[in-house]
Amino acid sequence: MYDGQKLGMIAGGGRMPVEIVQHCNKNNIEIYVVGIEPFATEKQFEEVPHSFAKIGEAGKILKTFKNNGVKNIVLAGGIKRPSLKELIPDFGGMKLIAKIAMKRMSDNSLFRAVIDEIENHGFKVVSIEEVVPDMLFSEGVYGKTKPSPEDMDDIYRGITVAKALGAVDVGQAVVVQEGMVLAVEAIEGTDSMLSRAATVKKAGKAPVMVKILKPGQDLRVDLPAIGLQTIEQLKKYGMKGIAVEAGGILLIEREAVIKYADEVGIFIIGMKI
Repeated sequence: MYDGQKLGMIAGGGRMPVEIVQHCNKNNIEIYVVGIEPFATEKQFEEVPHSFAKIGEAGKILKTFKNNGVKNIVLAGGIKRPSLKELIPDFGGMKLIAKIAMKRMSDNSLFRAVIDEIENHGFKVVSIEEVVPDMLFSEGVYGKTKPSPEDMDDIYRGITVAKALGAVDVGQAVVVQEGMVLAVEAIEGTDSMLSRAATVKKAGKAPVMVKILKPGQDLRVDLPAIGLQTIEQLKKYGMKGIAVEAGGILLIEREAVIKYADEVGIFIIGMKI
């Protein structure tokens, strides 16, 4: 349960930040948004006080939050990780970059460094789950379509492989068909993984996708999310359904996701890992 203090959101692109804003407005949680350019857009945040900054402007972002009375900060939305050459940092951004530039950091380590820097300035970084508890997947089937026993065999195979991938910080998702791993997710993302899987799948039983957390992943940042676009991709590439880690993967556009999955016969299941 969120403690009610004024919330700041560092927001990227996509639907997730919009749903957080809508939840805050509905539940009388005061929120100020800093959208990260060029990923966030004006249209996402018309209903709340907001401003924009570039990804390297850490000093500007934190000063803006302080000036607007923010106590807690949530990070949400899609942001492409830039190379150091792409950054044009302000002084605060330069200090942060100096702390991480000499280290070969995984995404998890990088995000923890960013969280530490934010909290060193007197803020508390909170998870999306704390703000919007029902956005996380729970255990069970969503919608009318259920996985078959054969699908469950592929799901368990996918969980085993995805755990191994996550342990070496490679990816969080795999596609499996009749026990064979067709594709694994790397830096290129889910759509490319599904596209590659579709080129090598066999006739017969359709493949399934599995998506889980990386071991030890910080739940305050960079949680994987499933939305309507994901289900559309599953349909496009001939997948049977998707299994996700309950309590660790976010579900956005819930009603639209379930409605479309029911229409096209794709299963969605949350599982305890």
